[in-house]
Amino acid sequence: MKKALSLLLALLFFLPVFAACGESKENTPANTPADTQTADTPGVEENAEPESPTAHWDAVAKPDLGGMDIIATTNNFDSNFYNVLDWDEITGDNLKDAMYNRNRAVESALDCKFSVIYADGTSTLERSVQSGSGDVDFAYNLVSQGGALLQKGYLAPFDMLDKIDMTQPYWDQGAQNYLRILGKMYFGFVDFGFDHYDSLAVLFCNGKLLTDYQLEDPQELVLEDAWTIDKMASMLETVLTDVNGDGKYTLKDDVLGLTGREYWFQPFLNRSGEYLVTWDGNESSFVLHMMDDRFVRVSEAISTIYGKQNAATDFSDYDKGRIAFSDGRSLFYSRLLGDFRQLREVEDDYGVVCFPRYSEASSDSSYFVKNPTTLYLPTIVCDTNGDGRQDYDEIGIFLEAEGAYTYDETLDVYLENTVIGKGMRDERSADMVRMMMKNRSFDLCEAFSLHDVMDVYRECIIKNEGLASGEAKATKMFTRLTEKIVKKIQEFDDGN
Repeated sequence: MKKALSLLLALLFFLPVFAACGESKENTPANTPADTQTADTPGVEENAEPESPTAHWDAVAKPDLGGMDIIATTNNFDSNFYNVLDWDEITGDNLKDAMYNRNRAVESALDCKFSVIYADGTSTLERSVQSGSGDVDFAYNLVSQGGALLQKGYLAPFDMLDKIDMTQPYWDQGAQNYLRILGKMYFGFVDFGFDHYDSLAVLFCNGKLLTDYQLEDPQELVLEDAWTIDKMASMLETVLTDVNGDGKYTLKDDVLGLTGREYWFQPFLNRSGEYLVTWDGNESSFVLHMMDDRFVRVSEAISTIYGKQNAATDFSDYDKGRIAFSDGRSLFYSRLLGDFRQLREVEDDYGVVCFPRYSEASSDSSYFVKNPTTLYLPTIVCDTNGDGRQDYDEIGIFLEAEGAYTYDETLDVYLENTVIGKGMRDERSADMVRMMMKNRSFDLCEAFSLHDVMDVYRECIIKNEGLASGEAKATKMFTRLTEKIVKKIQEFDDGN
């Protein structure tokens, strides 16, 4: 049964690829089994060639760029964020070598030279625009830095690049759904770097505690569409144990249900189809959903997990929470997918599962990505080839090629040899990750620094006093901040 479920999830992961690249089994006539089709079946050639494993890379345009330089900037390497875009040499590390080989393949195919300036990526982009030099083609920085850059008029939308196709699977569709502003996409989530995968919020789950306390398997519940907030709350209560008998529950000594980070509860909200803030394209404004009926009901359910009266949940110290999970004293550990690198010392079997949803069906359920790194396109870039135009066409050609190659070749190396091969103890966890990666949500509050509004919401949940107590304060703050943001963006929008 376990193997069959894994195969099912793996098939679901690759269906979008099949749909984009060729005829899938979904499109075969209902009365003609896919494995018994003949040359008489409409739309099927007798000796059809098998689908190329590099169909996107094969199809992408590869014009000669005449040896031009493509220059990116990003922050200095930080072990907390996988912000690396290139490596200097072959090292024997699977992912590093795959990235090195990818970039050299793209350089060879396009006749260009790619290089990265590791510094303060935001400041480097700003100086490039302010000076008019345009010597940075794009930056790779955190989403939380984008709102300020946009309001200063330093960012151009990726929609203006005629040489890219943002409907392709190597351009993240979820990011376009949640972060598009004034009809334009200023955040370039293309398969190039890997931090927008590393930043997926997940629950690490202790398999031994599931067995010891005879709990249902959350991964099985996901597959049965029964992994809900109330199910999780019951599990947390079941495992809560005062090990030393002192009448208190602490990260240091006792068995808890949930440790780690709370992320303003966005993983629970988005999984339940709810979002604190969205963009209304018709009204050209941000919308606060704090008092929407269903949002309130979902928030009340979240309070059963994170309310201060719940001793089974402790998010007071992230590092101590990791230690508790590593020591087998926490059923769930809430962190980002990339934090598997910090769990090497875990001795118990553990797996990965998504956050639960609200008990009611949700039409827009997604998997939250916490402040990932993204590409930014500056409003001024060089005219390297002297054709009288800024090099946006050439940048678009390069990014499209990088995305296609990464999707076909390099992404599997990231998944199988970095995340899955070293961090998750069974193939079903790998399938869970693949499933989450296909439907991710990105947060406007982080992109535009609406943290004060998020903090008001957070306090309402923790105090379990209901949202009405903070609604007036949050609304006043929200209106003031977002009206200013929209006005500033519109000042520069006409020129893009």
